[in-house]
Amino acid sequence: MGRRILAPLNTLWERHERLYTEVFVCALLRLARSTCDVSHENIISEALCPILAEVCFEEWVATGREVRTPDWEKPIQPVSASELRGGKAGKRPDFTCKLINPQASSAEEYELQLHIECKRLGKPVSSKWIFNENYVVEGILRFDSNEHEYGKCAMSGIMVGYIVSMTANEILSDIEYYHQKHLSKPANIIYQSNINKVSQYRQRMKRQHIKPVIFDIVHLWVDLNRQSSLK
Repeated sequence: MGRRILAPLNTLWERHERLYTEVFVCALLRLARSTCDVSHENIISEALCPILAEVCFEEWVATGREVRTPDWEKPIQPVSASELRGGKAGKRPDFTCKLINPQASSAEEYELQLHIECKRLGKPVSSKWIFNENYVVEGILRFDSNEHEYGKCAMSGIMVGYIVSMTANEILSDIEYYHQKHLSKPANIIYQSNINKVSQYRQRMKRQHIKPVIFDIVHLWVDLNRQSSLK
């Protein structure tokens, strides 16, 4: 019997990213048809959890493919002695989707994590709480932060934007401005597609603090304006 030929890791990761991008797009479309409370991003993300579970279950029923439901607010666990924090829990991405690396040669390489961070988007609610700036500073920047380490050892991550006001084009202009302001470089967010109320973009970063250096962020923005007007 011949040896099993494994797909290259980048191919496995691309499949993993594509699978969970599709899962989140489907779940966000259902979220947009719901009447969830949009007053806080954590409330929205919690409302997304049972929808994600439904989508993953339906994929298993339809195809027989096992799709693990994304973990909500799971701390990033240390996988080596150098990552121990004296009992203090690590940072918590909003969602985590793990991929087993069959080519791993160490514990650090065994489980690769696709991290998803979620933020509200739209007009500022005050001079101190600016949604679109927060999306950059407390969202995008966490994927190149020694403190957060989102996307560590991974090739890409996902940012989910909950649009509660403004249009996607207006928000994109704001994101580009705040990205330039805080990182002194353009965001280079490229539009990819729009499915009903979910817009998809892609951004390539060159990271300074976290490896791998070349890193992509998939941006998924869902229009929840209708729900916002009901509150």
